[in-house]
Amino acid sequence: MQIEKKRAIREALATLASSHAIVVQQLELAIEMLNEEVDIDDIPLPVQTLHRFGSRQNSLVDPSSQSVLWKGRVCFLGNNLLFRFFERISRSPNQFISYDILLDEVWGGRREHSSIRGVAKRLRDRLALGGMAELSSKIDGSNSGFYRLILV
Repeated sequence: MQIEKKRAIREALATLASSHAIVVQQLELAIEMLNEEVDIDDIPLPVQTLHRFGSRQNSLVDPSSQSVLWKGRVCFLGNNLLFRFFERISRSPNQFISYDILLDEVWGGRREHSSIRGVAKRLRDRLALGGMAELSSKIDGSNSGFYRLILV
């Protein structure tokens, strides 16, 4: 009975977080607090969530909710540069993508290279705040003029 209750709470919070942009930060904080209070990491995500996002072990994007799923956590990014940047680098995991390609595909070619570094930093910060510090650290800009998402 307790496990079903915990599962229902987790499912409700994840659903709300992915569909209500205004309250996303409060919901993510509630999920984090719930995770600290109750050990629910062993409870599987609802079947519909797994089908929507794919494997729990990989980071994937959900364009319909503009969210990222990583190891059972959902982080809403919204219809913005953070989501478009993450979506683009996640399409080619482990491969460096040039600034020129990123500017063209994410910004429509209307920005300077310095815009990329700012968005990458804000994305890392947002993912870390959403409980995805490990994923945040996998956004690699160590090769000058390129970014990649390291998933190996």
